[in-house]
Amino acid sequence: MGDAWHCRGHRDVRSPVPGRSYARSPVSGRLYLAVIVAFLVVATAGCGALPPGASAKLTPQIEAITANPPQSEDTPRFGGTLVIQTNGLVQFDPIFVADDNSFFVVSNVFSLLFRRQGPDLFPDLATSWEYEDDGGGIPRTIVFHLRQGVMWHDGNAVFPTGASREVVAADVVYSIERAVKTEGSTMAADLIASFEAVEALDKYTVKLTLKTPDALLFTVGRGLSGTAIVPREAVERLGEDFALHPIGSGSFKFVEYKPDESLTLERNDLYWKKPYLDRVVFRVIPDRDAAVIALETGEIDVLAGVPDAEFARLNADRRFVLYPGGCPSATQLVFNVKNRLFAEQKFRQAVAYALDGNAIGANVYGGMYVPGCGTAGPDVPGYDLNLCRYFPYEPEGAKALLQELGWEDADGDGVLDKDGRPMEFPLEIWIMSPMPQFGAAVATQLKEVGIPVELQTVEFGTWIADWQAGVDKAMILGGFCGDGGMNSLWGGLGMAPFMGYEDAEIFALLDQANAVVDPAERDEVLRQAADKIYSQYWAVPMGFRNTYQASRSWVHDFHGVMWFMNLCTDYNNVWLTK
Repeated sequence: MGDAWHCRGHRDVRSPVPGRSYARSPVSGRLYLAVIVAFLVVATAGCGALPPGASAKLTPQIEAITANPPQSEDTPRFGGTLVIQTNGLVQFDPIFVADDNSFFVVSNVFSLLFRRQGPDLFPDLATSWEYEDDGGGIPRTIVFHLRQGVMWHDGNAVFPTGASREVVAADVVYSIERAVKTEGSTMAADLIASFEAVEALDKYTVKLTLKTPDALLFTVGRGLSGTAIVPREAVERLGEDFALHPIGSGSFKFVEYKPDESLTLERNDLYWKKPYLDRVVFRVIPDRDAAVIALETGEIDVLAGVPDAEFARLNADRRFVLYPGGCPSATQLVFNVKNRLFAEQKFRQAVAYALDGNAIGANVYGGMYVPGCGTAGPDVPGYDLNLCRYFPYEPEGAKALLQELGWEDADGDGVLDKDGRPMEFPLEIWIMSPMPQFGAAVATQLKEVGIPVELQTVEFGTWIADWQAGVDKAMILGGFCGDGGMNSLWGGLGMAPFMGYEDAEIFALLDQANAVVDPAERDEVLRQAADKIYSQYWAVPMGFRNTYQASRSWVHDFHGVMWFMNLCTDYNNVWLTK
């Protein structure tokens, strides 16, 4: 669960319920409640090119000493409530979910076509799938065979108790078309770009046709991985309320949501595999220290993100099990180039020279810090350590560039001014740790060269709404780790265009990379795109961070969270001994 905003990357994201304030923030409260992802997504390189239904047995990129949960001598048992700490929640209509926290709920309320646990790919609603030969030797058509007897949740306003119906191919067609065509959908950008058509061949068979190959189709957080299947009648009958009262066919049914407090799910007795757990409660605890205390006292069973300073201690304590959160996640300062000051590349370069980004990252993240620059981290396609050559720490060089732009401290007050007006540098961060530490460090270093940072700390809901509204500020974000993350942030259908950024050449390279199946060739194309992004200083990188989750040792058959929160699946069935 780490500190990352993981968005599947559609450019036209809107608030799914206009005028409604969800919760408070950080992915925490108001609309925010989720975007900062508490579980970092891991995307395995080349997953999209796997043979249908195959499982890539790759070595995890990060390993905690206790990464493999201990095997209990007890017999699995029914009963109990699993309490999961979350930094916050937003809403639960799958096509509008832009954060990992909310998707943890979605992935238990709804069925998906398939699931992943680390490198393992396994069935969910689709029991099998295969590519059809279109005659051109390039896979563009996939046929999914659905599980029979899967039922929608009953006991709600749409399906009264005992009046459910079966999930069929028409539901899959509706769900995919809705996700691709609805304005504001956060369906993965790669799928939106490659989608051509979807049709039901019969009651339990679905055919998906792509315009171009999609190398990310089965990758975590990309392609079809976020395509939850929804009932048309629930969407149409509930309207905006569907986002806060979701009805699906997953292993757990929605019971209650108290914004900023908790969300409760209960066992779905109609599910094709009976969950061991009676209930699942997501408890909102945005404060990291309070969350660690709650884990130690047994108030929660799963900790979304292990604080940097607590990693060694928790990892050495046999009461807890730690799980790697996936690939290293980037932290970056991104400029909104709608602001005239930020629109000037030389100014962005001056800011980059004034900041010792990797030193800031190392100081904030401590032992969990990973050096580097860019969006793609080590072992992820597109990673290029040479990008750091664009970001030397040269305060004097920054001052020289600013002077070339006409900025001087004419009155000696330590603040640069031009044409008699002082510089204004608005910087917005979300309230959850460690963003305040990053904001303070950035403000301190920029002050040294005369740039006066107006630091604005807001709740995560406000932050995500401001990003999507394109407010003319600089903003610090974390996340977009894994294969496809670069496209989700910097692609034409990604999130960065909200900030006024637009570059047709970069967009074309990222689109090209999505369609390239060969890993080495994709890596080269992504490196070219990364070089163009960072040589223009669209963002200033501040290194990467490894992330971990933790649970109490009484939690069994839990394997950590990487986009999917798998609690009762074809792969596992979580149970408790407490």
